[in-house]
Amino acid sequence: MYSVINMDIVSSRKIKDRANFQEELKIYLKTLSKKYSKILVAPITFTLGDEWQIVSSSPEKSYDIFKEIQRYLFKKNIQVYCGIGIGDISTNLSRDTREMDGEVFINGREAINIAKKTKGFYGQNIKSKHNRVFFKGADLPIDLYNKFILDEIAVTSEYDDNITLNQVINSIIENNETIESKFTEKQRELIDLYEKHGSYNNMISEDGNLSKSNISQRLNSCSYFLTVHNTRIIRLLLTTYIKIIERSSNVF
Repeated sequence: MYSVINMDIVSSRKIKDRANFQEELKIYLKTLSKKYSKILVAPITFTLGDEWQIVSSSPEKSYDIFKEIQRYLFKKNIQVYCGIGIGDISTNLSRDTREMDGEVFINGREAINIAKKTKGFYGQNIKSKHNRVFFKGADLPIDLYNKFILDEIAVTSEYDDNITLNQVINSIIENNETIESKFTEKQRELIDLYEKHGSYNNMISEDGNLSKSNISQRLNSCSYFLTVHNTRIIRLLLTTYIKIIERSSNVF
């Protein structure tokens, strides 16, 4: 199982000094390709205009990789669409993504097309105007999900048979993107500082104007820790999704 992450800049033609930005972005993505070289099938590749594609052998990390790039771009006041697809590659693996094909590429393309079509429309797939991310894979019904991981998750007797695991993953992604869209610049700066130092004490040692209670209050007020929890849940669900696909293929 592989993942394809397609990303495209929102209103790229409005970017000031676009040529220089594109060069900066290429350098950044080249650095990121080296950082994730162990799980990338090929270097990050530009495909159409300002759109680039990431092919990974660790699909469970797809959302994390997207968030890293999203945060980098947000500091430049640039937003992106993102489509995450999971599936098989039907051709030989290649260092050139244009030489590969398969279900994962189809799902990745459909996912970003859905992300782009919404543009604030409260439609069937995306409900929030703040969300520009969509996940696409095989539609696994919740009953199949329950069948394979009854020993891993608490299951209630009341659920909609029509709900799919895809919908659950997308719902949490949408919740996360909506929360983060409301972070203020000051809150983002505090979050960056917290993630850089990893503890309140280290943050205070750098900035004497901060206190533990002040940091905690500000991080909790913007629901930062909920977004961290959501991201972990998304990673877990993607991991479980892959296990289900692998086990179901052995069963059927």
